[in-house]
Amino acid sequence: MRGYAAIGGVAWLAIVTLAAAGSAIGLATAVLFAVLGLLVLGTLATIVTTHRLLQRVLAGVSRLDTSKIDADLNATGNLVRRDLRKTFRQVEAMQNLYAILDIQHALPASRGFPASPDLLLFLVDLVDRHRPRMIVECGSGLSTLCLALAMRRFGIDGKVVALEHLAEYAEQSEELLRRHEVGNLAEVRRAPLEPFAFDGSSIDWYAEVAWKDLDGIDLLFVDGPPSKLSRNARYPSIPLLYDRLAASAHIVLDDYARTKEKAVVERWRNDYPSLVVENISLEKGAALLTRR
Repeated sequence: MRGYAAIGGVAWLAIVTLAAAGSAIGLATAVLFAVLGLLVLGTLATIVTTHRLLQRVLAGVSRLDTSKIDADLNATGNLVRRDLRKTFRQVEAMQNLYAILDIQHALPASRGFPASPDLLLFLVDLVDRHRPRMIVECGSGLSTLCLALAMRRFGIDGKVVALEHLAEYAEQSEELLRRHEVGNLAEVRRAPLEPFAFDGSSIDWYAEVAWKDLDGIDLLFVDGPPSKLSRNARYPSIPLLYDRLAASAHIVLDDYARTKEKAVVERWRNDYPSLVVENISLEKGAALLTRR
């Protein structure tokens, strides 16, 4: 820092000298040199201040636990890599969906509350491999459309029936089906929630009038009612529809990564020992249930 001080002293001396010699070199020139000298002083002051701040920062860093910093950086890097892999998988699944289903119109947003692309692709693949003629969905939305498009794509003479308790979602799903011209393959049934008794407790589920005519269900997709309504909100789907399932039926439960859905599946297994459960590794988790 002594070097900076010396330079500053020289600059200041030059300013004074030039100012005194203004009559000899011209006032305008002297002023110009004086301004330049002030700029030099300002620059030197900035350098000195920055140097002092840097010394303080370095002193503070030397007192930090660098092992904790390294651990935090590694943890952050792992999270970023995991999220990138998850995002890539969803993009890859969506590309597959567009290629398989020949989608001609824009789709609403997926992930979050709606089904994720990897789940939609899994459902489409089930339709392709097992060719279900009767598909029942608890809830409605993008999944209803993709199931109907899969029926059309694979030339399956069947039907998708979605049970929906919210009028707003029912209307949105119907508009999706209409726009993509698959209304002949899928329907959304308004099904307000009503109480059903199970082992002395009451659970709200889709009104019986909306599903009492269904039979021979080959694929049951359980994505409703919302679990926020009750920890057992999705439990009634099996006891109420079990006798309406085809012998080779497949049952898919979304959100199996959550505690509530895991508890529902465990209860199903206790009540129906013939059900075999397979954990499907998807973004939000899924359970595939079949009979022995």
